[in-house]
Order: sequence, then C-alpha cells, then structure tokens
Amino acid sequence: MNNESSFFSDPKVIISLIAILISIASLIWTLANQWEQNRRWDKLNAANVILKDVKLIRWKKISKVEAMSTNWGYDPLIFGSGELDEQYILPYKLVVRDVNSQNLISTINSCFTIDDVKSELERVGYKGEVNVYKNFKVKFEIENRGKTDANELDLKVKTKHDNLNWQDAFTANAKISLSSDQISTIVFDFDFPVNTKLPDEIYFKLLMNYKDIHNNSIDKEINSKWTSNDNFWSYSNK
Repeated sequence: MNNESSFFSDPKVIISLIAILISIASLIWTLANQWEQNRRWDKLNAANVILKDVKLIRWKKISKVEAMSTNWGYDPLIFGSGELDEQYILPYKLVVRDVNSQNLISTINSCFTIDDVKSELERVGYKGEVNVYKNFKVKFEIENRGKTDANELDLKVKTKHDNLNWQDAFTANAKISLSSDQISTIVFDFDFPVNTKLPDEIYFKLLMNYKDIHNNSIDKEINSKWTSNDNFWSYSNK
C-alpha cells in the first residue's frame, strides 16, 4: 500500500498521466477533425451529374407566310422560333412505317407534308400500305458539375403520357466517364400518328448510375416534362 501510494503521489507520474490523456484526447480530436474535413471535401468535390438542358431538335424553320400557305395535309405543330416574330419552327419531321411490319421506310427523304410523303414513296417505288407519324427527336445534355470524375456512367430514359405506364425511350449502349464540367449529349426519338392530337404533357424520367472517386455507386433520377401547346420544358415531380 505504501508503494502504491508513493507511486501515484509522485507529481512526475501524475504529470505524465495527464500528458498521455491530453495526447490521446488530441489524437481523437485530430482524427475526428480530419474525418469531418474529408467528409466536407467529398461533399463539395464529389461527382455530381445533372441535366443541363433538354430540348426538341428543330427540323425546319419557315416564315409566317409559308406556314399559313402550305398545304400540310394534316394539322401541323408549329412554334415561334424565339428569335423573330415572323419565323416559325417545326420540331418534327414525318416518317413512314409499313402497316403490317411497322418497319421504318428509311429510303425516303425528310418530309413535312403529306404530299412530300406521297412524292417520296412514288420516287422509291414503294407500293405497300403505310402509316405516317410525326417524328420528334429529344436532345438531353448532361454535365458533371462536381470537381471529381463520374465513372462508368450508365444512362436510361423512360417516357409516359396521360395515364399510360412508363416506356423505355433510350438505353445507353456503353458506359462513359465524365470529368469535371464535361458535357455529354444523348438523342432519342418518339413518334405520334400524324392525325393524332399530341398529349398536353409528355413526361420523361432520366435514370443515371455512376461511380465516384471512392468507387461508390450513385443512383440519380431526374424527372422532366414537355408541354406540347407551348414547346416548354420543366422539371416534374412525377
């Protein structure tokens, strides 16, 4: 008992123990602080792939006079160009599919009126029955806004309208990598019968999966919609 009492009563021992405790506490604080700094760095610099822009490709620009005087053969969907009051655009072309096989007749040139379609079918000597569609091309621009790479990026797009189920619209055939501020573009089609009124709203779901610099898998979903009466794109909660 005397030896133990003597040991712990020695000021040097007490000072040493206090120093050890302070060192341990300092190490714990340093590690915790470093972990917090790393977490913040990861959050600030992590790969962050966003939908930068989305729009319909413009197939034809026409004047107001041309738009009003053309014999379209159907009810056209024409929008202002956003540049000049007298300039308009068609965000589609007409495509033709065989009635029975539904195969696209790809040998004809771009058409915008029913007379164009008839002339092209006559030119290529096509004799079968066909269905005519308005063909729209959607262009999605995605960008990595993070400070580190997004690797093995996989992209899919689904679409729906009215009360129908989601349908596949685009699936990437290869995975890509996006460095910081790098942009990539995907383009895909959707068709509507030429004499069918377009839905007021068409919804799109962009599904992304990629890996960050720590090889963590990240899933993102971005929803958007297109309103056909004014050619306007916006985010959607669907």
